[in-house]
Amino acid sequence: MLYWRLPFRPRNPLARVALAVIGAGLLVGVLVLGFFALVALAVIGGIVAVIRAVSRAQAVQQPKRPADSQVIEGEYAVIHDSQAVRH
Repeated sequence: MLYWRLPFRPRNPLARVALAVIGAGLLVGVLVLGFFALVALAVIGGIVAVIRAVSRAQAVQQPKRPADSQVIEGEYAVIHDSQAVRH
């Protein structure tokens, strides 16, 4: 049966325990670092969202001219005679 063995794996049980503790500590450190990076990005995203909401609210509060009751607003596209479909 074939199996893979690490060439630097210590044979001493105390060294194995120490290596496992060091590995677990590094894993916890990376997870904590990732957590704080996530918190920092969430805080920055929240600040950006608040700033955008405030700026949009100020843009909405600008006075608009009253709508004319004789005008129907909408979007349209101008079709020239050269583009018109002939039936």
